[in-house]
Amino acid sequence: MIKLLRLTCLLAAALVVFNLSVINALASEKPDTSTETENHLADGSELSELDEALLQEAFPAKAAETHSLLEGYTGYRFLTIDNYGGRASKYNYLHSGIIGGASYNRLGQDLKFTLDGNYLNDKDYYGDLNFDYAGEYRFHLRTEALFHNTTGEILFSEPIDFPGIAYIPHQDSSLTGYGLKTEQDSASLRYKIHDFPLHVNLGYWRMVKEGTSQIRFADIAFEGTLNNFFARSRSVNRETHEGKIGFDTHLGPIDLIYNFQIRQFINKAEQLRDNYVERNVFGSIHRSGIQEHNEDTDSRYFAHTVKLHTSLAGGLVGAGSYTYGKRDNLSRLNDTTGADQTSANLHNYAGDLVYTPFKELSLGFKYRRQEVENRNPSTITNSFFINNILAVRPSIGTEKDVILATLLFRPTNQLTVKGEYKGEFLHRNLVHYLDETLNWYLNENESTHKGSISVISRPLKGLRVTARYGYTSTDHPSYGTSFAQKHEGELTSNYNLSGRLGFTASYRNSRELNDEMQRRVISSSTPPVEYAQFSPLLSRDKTTRNFTTAAWFSPFPKLTITASYGFLQNDMDQGLMFSITGDGSLAASNYRSASHLYSLGTAYRFTEKADLSLTLQEVHSLSEFKPENKTFPDPYGYTSGITELSRSKTVETSFSARGNYRFTRNLTCSMEYMLQDYYDKFYSQFDGTVHSITAYVSAKW
Repeated sequence: MIKLLRLTCLLAAALVVFNLSVINALASEKPDTSTETENHLADGSELSELDEALLQEAFPAKAAETHSLLEGYTGYRFLTIDNYGGRASKYNYLHSGIIGGASYNRLGQDLKFTLDGNYLNDKDYYGDLNFDYAGEYRFHLRTEALFHNTTGEILFSEPIDFPGIAYIPHQDSSLTGYGLKTEQDSASLRYKIHDFPLHVNLGYWRMVKEGTSQIRFADIAFEGTLNNFFARSRSVNRETHEGKIGFDTHLGPIDLIYNFQIRQFINKAEQLRDNYVERNVFGSIHRSGIQEHNEDTDSRYFAHTVKLHTSLAGGLVGAGSYTYGKRDNLSRLNDTTGADQTSANLHNYAGDLVYTPFKELSLGFKYRRQEVENRNPSTITNSFFINNILAVRPSIGTEKDVILATLLFRPTNQLTVKGEYKGEFLHRNLVHYLDETLNWYLNENESTHKGSISVISRPLKGLRVTARYGYTSTDHPSYGTSFAQKHEGELTSNYNLSGRLGFTASYRNSRELNDEMQRRVISSSTPPVEYAQFSPLLSRDKTTRNFTTAAWFSPFPKLTITASYGFLQNDMDQGLMFSITGDGSLAASNYRSASHLYSLGTAYRFTEKADLSLTLQEVHSLSEFKPENKTFPDPYGYTSGITELSRSKTVETSFSARGNYRFTRNLTCSMEYMLQDYYDKFYSQFDGTVHSITAYVSAKW
């Protein structure tokens, strides 16, 4: 050891002497021209270039190494389905087929390149490419697709025939077989003009939804003729395209950013048309015939955004932005004209200020303002009305201001206190109509105040505890589901012990209250219809509880065990009116939903070449709508039987086992089995099980 140390010191000393001698030799070869040297010293440029050249010759720069890694896998996935598998495996295209994937990473001094992709089937894949050259060209491409199995809903099974009024369901026979493929593609380019502090940004994004789904619509008027309810299959083919162009530059003490965005939605599916019956509602005659309905309206949106911000370093940081946008309705209806004249102008303002007088204290202030100007024509025309010129209610414009103030105090590394205030002030430009008294009671002005305080503590090494409480109040709740007061509490903890044991736990509780819900009822249905305010005011009380915990344990290096549990419950009490044609249909009601999630997993490495992992998970869910058992005066009916119709109790189970065997350092064989099962105690239409076996070989170079 001593000899090795001596030899190392001698080699280091020899290298130092050699480098010094090279520098002296190079210096001695420099021509002795004092006059030229003085001239060079006058501007200093040539001397600097010569010194730099000498240093580069004496100490040549070592070329940076280029690292690259190539990986890939291929295999086959076998699927077996018992009954209906769309609920058991919602986001899976249930067909067997070849799978594969590859990734390539290259990291050099100037060129950085990554390519990653996975293929499950033509409805489920992913690809990502990143290219960076010397920080001047940054290019990103991404494509991905996902399939979602969807189901239909059942209308009432038998026609309902009141005296003079009939309600008839028209139900497609199949409730399964629906599904949507969602595909997203994006491309972005960021270009830096060599030594000039300016970046040019280009971007493109595209989303396509294709498939089939169920649509439910009605031809009703409650006036004696047939009232038809439909549940039918429809094709879906929607595209959204978005383009962006902009720049950002550094201008002394501030940075300037500009972006232009344009987005267009196009519905390529055929417009829905169905046969509607002739109606005469209070003198408004509507012809029968094949009519358009439920249009997915094309639209276009564009926006200009300008942002300014100071240096992000320092004790005082400021930023501001302004956005002007416009959204246009591009309706293509033939029966109805004038809808394409609808538009909305948006103005968004933002300002941020952060002050950090010293490292333990930070103060923040944010201001946001949004103005929405909705515009629409005063009339539209519909060819199926005898009097085909129809008046249009003016749209509601809004002005919303948001103020956010934050205080962050960190007296020690183990304690952080954060206080926050948020105020929202909404103004609506309302136009009231006497014949629209059944609308929600929207106030012209609405104020919401929210305060919260949170404490983050690290009392022990590896332990982190967070506690937060928030209170929110609103003076004029907008809707029946809005709250006047809200209390929120949260407690979380995380612990990690030397990489062998860890756990996390969190509990959240919130309560929303609103005891001033106003409603009106129809006091007289004889034209002209008369209304009266319902008394007393209705109330709503909603409680949400959420508890999660997880732990992992590694008793010895080859084995890791994980377990988790989650609980979520919503409990809501509210007074409901089961009819608006009188004041005798009020009943207290409760809606409750709860879910329990259990998960257990283990991973074991038998040898350096073989390992096995197992995972088991179950989700138990229960929900029911439970109004008080009450019989109303005729003709309002009763609440008996509603709870039984609404009750749902499901169990979702999944189990997976995966084994890997490494033949060599670069070649691995893997096999995975997965079981997914869905069970509904009260309705078995969507019960089913999906078995999948996947075998594949992976390699890397």
